[in-house]
Amino acid sequence: MNTELSKVVENLKAAQGRLQSLVKNKGWIDEARKYAEKQGKEVKKLLSADVGKVRTFLETERKELARFQKSLPAEVNKLRKLVVAQRKEFETLLKKVKKAAKAGGKPAKKAAPRKKVAKTSSKKAKSSTHAASSAN
Repeated sequence: MNTELSKVVENLKAAQGRLQSLVKNKGWIDEARKYAEKQGKEVKKLLSADVGKVRTFLETERKELARFQKSLPAEVNKLRKLVVAQRKEFETLLKKVKKAAKAGGKPAKKAAPRKKVAKTSSKKAKSSTHAASSAN
């Protein structure tokens, strides 16, 4: 067990030595900083292209929205005129119905439905009259 303990202690001393050398030697910090800056530049390039696309999209949407907002009052006026015209037509129809109800006293009844004539009977009648005429 003593040998195992001494191996663990040696490994710890070696790791401690490497850590101290890394802390003393700050070159790795500079390398990490350079790497981070390089990656930051790459990310900025990627984002700048996307930001440009988003900006152009927003500009076109803004222009379209402004155009739509300009057309809204005209569309509202058209709808208002349509509603007023429909209301007038409806009022005239109501007046006509009221006059008709007063004049007639009772509302008009629906016409009785027509009875359907069987087509087969008419064919038999035609064929029997045709046969009778040909027999004579």
